[in-house]
Amino acid sequence: MALFIFLYIAIPYRTRIKNTKRRHLRFHRKLDNFMRLEKKQKEEKIKNLEILNSKLKISLKDDLVKIINNNSQENLDSFFSNFEKLHPNFNETLFKIAPKLTSNELKLAAFLRLNLTSKEISKLLNINPDSVNKARYRLRKKLNLSAKEDLTTFIINA
Repeated sequence: MALFIFLYIAIPYRTRIKNTKRRHLRFHRKLDNFMRLEKKQKEEKIKNLEILNSKLKISLKDDLVKIINNNSQENLDSFFSNFEKLHPNFNETLFKIAPKLTSNELKLAAFLRLNLTSKEISKLLNINPDSVNKARYRLRKKLNLSAKEDLTTFIINA
């Protein structure tokens, strides 16, 4: 008789525990799936934002190059205002490194920040490529860069 009472109590209790464990396991699986889905969606949003940011920078760079190609003072002013929007505090950062930079050296640094070659810069400014190379040399000296350090990489990272 005691065995029947024990079984009468134990079997439903055991069944409830198994059901509770199953519900708990299902809940954790759903939670894991939900968390994976959320993580995937966030990664996709971040990736999309990075792509959009890249496209905007490319678009702005193209616009800046078009403005520069006109080579008038008004357009150069417009270029530098757009450049400041794209790269805020760029000039201040350079002035912290080398406070005696001239406006022409800042222009050169801006062009280098856009990863333009000396040949492209010379075409934009209507000057000889050797003049650009000499200006690059003077800028390198003012920034205290060794011959091993790449000026363009330094400017881009500034």
